[in-house]
Amino acid sequence: MRKGVFLSLVLATAFAISPAAAVELTIFATGSMADPLKELGEDFTHQTGHTLKFSLGTTGGVMNKLKAGEKGDVIVISDEAADTLEKQGTFAPGTRKDVASSLFGVVVKRNAPAPDVSTPDALKKAVQSARHISYPDPVAAAASGGYVESVLKNFGILDDSRKKASLKPMGYLVGEAVEKGEADLGLSFMSEFVADKDLKVVPFPAALQKPQLYVAGVFAGAPNAEAARAFIAFVTKPENRAKLKAAGVEPAVH
Repeated sequence: MRKGVFLSLVLATAFAISPAAAVELTIFATGSMADPLKELGEDFTHQTGHTLKFSLGTTGGVMNKLKAGEKGDVIVISDEAADTLEKQGTFAPGTRKDVASSLFGVVVKRNAPAPDVSTPDALKKAVQSARHISYPDPVAAAASGGYVESVLKNFGILDDSRKKASLKPMGYLVGEAVEKGEADLGLSFMSEFVADKDLKVVPFPAALQKPQLYVAGVFAGAPNAEAARAFIAFVTKPENRAKLKAAGVEPAVH
């Protein structure tokens, strides 16, 4: 066989195999990790050919989906919820890995002055001076909304804040409320805002930060377990720490 013909056959075989090797991963994830995972997911797809389908919700929402029997390949969820999933056998043994922590911040429109929230007292004043605010509903989104209300309660302004608050079932909707002018100030995880270029995000003061750790694991019996493991390894590798930071989360140290 001539060399040129042989090479053509090799290339044809390679292209025939590649599409078959690529799979679609179903990833269950909490809303605060959605944008960071999607950002890295584009690079993962480019490098591997594997595509991603996300099933998003609050931690409680994701847990309810799992209880209802929904299946997939990867779960990215709070560390407390991951403890429960491990005990239940939902995670494949040995696949759990810390990904990143979400940090709290306030959000205003891009063209608005950045609020001074450098100290707890400054944050209190910023909330008090806002005509309307928005934050996640503490019932639907306990990790974010519940903590925001605990801060407002400690400030002694929870009742007054609730009167002018628009509560949202997920954090990204808080950003939309600010963008649409429904609220002057929003409070939630920063990662739910940073992808929106029409918004300006300022972190909570260090004294009031409560990092929420999110971890990843492969579904027990996942149909695409090998690719799922590769995705988790990809998003947690050192080279991607800068992208996670840029997406508003603090990468876990391994």
